[in-house]
Amino acid sequence: MEKFTKKFLFYFGSFIAVIVIAELVVFVYLKFNNNKSEKIDLTCVSEQTDEIVRGQSLSGVIEEGQTVKLLRNFYNCNPVQRGDIIAYNLSGRTEPIIKIVKGLPGDEFKLEQNQRGGYNIIINNKILTVSTGAPYELPAGRQKMLELYIHDYNGVIPPDAYLIFGNLSSGSLDSTRFGLVGKEGIAGKIHPVK
Repeated sequence: MEKFTKKFLFYFGSFIAVIVIAELVVFVYLKFNNNKSEKIDLTCVSEQTDEIVRGQSLSGVIEEGQTVKLLRNFYNCNPVQRGDIIAYNLSGRTEPIIKIVKGLPGDEFKLEQNQRGGYNIIINNKILTVSTGAPYELPAGRQKMLELYIHDYNGVIPPDAYLIFGNLSSGSLDSTRFGLVGKEGIAGKIHPVK
């Protein structure tokens, strides 16, 4: 009887261990997938409109003439995240410009002159790149706007401020020209129309 009890306890314990491990695997899987999938809260979106992209600054990510969906006021309820494609209301323009968020509040940023005499943008000790992996390389003189912000904020992006860029390695009409942008100027989030 004692031998039977020991075997029973061994198998029962093994069975429980397998169940616990399986539940842990499912938990980790769900947690991992929830982090990877994009959660969109549309309750605060005031309007969704189809827009046609004008300009080539996001070429390779979104092409000129492509239709995208603009989720206006998306960021009233959702955080701005690195890599988001946004519509930004640039002063003096009637239509928002479309850019990619590359720098967030609290990020460290600086410029480094490279061997060709241009400047690479460094965020959190990593060279900023475009979608192909090529680094942003500003020609000499184009770094001056960012240098002012680096100096004024000691190389740290302040609260509610962002660095936004196109997808051209030499820069475009983006933070290389107008510097940090505030959240209040972000019109909404951009999604390609499928």
